[in-house]
Amino acid sequence: MVRSTLMLIVALFVLGPAASAHSIHFEMKKHAPVVSVKAYFSQASPLASASVNIYAPGEDQPYQTGRTDRRGFFAFVPSVAGEWIFEIDDEQGHRHQANIIIDKNFIKGMAAEEEPPEDEADKTAATPVAEEETDSPAGIPLFYKILFGLALIFGITGIYYGVRAKQSAEKTE
Repeated sequence: MVRSTLMLIVALFVLGPAASAHSIHFEMKKHAPVVSVKAYFSQASPLASASVNIYAPGEDQPYQTGRTDRRGFFAFVPSVAGEWIFEIDDEQGHRHQANIIIDKNFIKGMAAEEEPPEDEADKTAATPVAEEETDSPAGIPLFYKILFGLALIFGITGIYYGVRAKQSAEKTE
């Protein structure tokens, strides 16, 4: 029993990172007028040469198609406000789709449509909109998943052996 538990723990540490490496993550940066996306399997493994389709709001045909560069980057310039669809596919079974919300202020390249306050009237340049988003399907870091798995395994094993010890003690009485 101890040997099989030990083998399970070793398999968890060996196969856990490999399984996590195959989910697609991306970081999106919006800096008017460009939206750039960095796609990766893990921080050390960029999603290079993956197929990308960008769909404008309400459109069935792609607004833009292309491939990520060798570092996993792709950029596009949205033309209208709304919910854009970003699809990425490495053509090896890994695919991810995300919705990117573009508002009117981003299209105009300004942080707000209002006039600047009087004390800032001399600043005539518009402030660019800058946002960052990270999309990670896993949500919980791998380390915590491994830690939870080990705690669960040891907890169940402890309960099992506690029940067996109690049953054995009752039989000897």
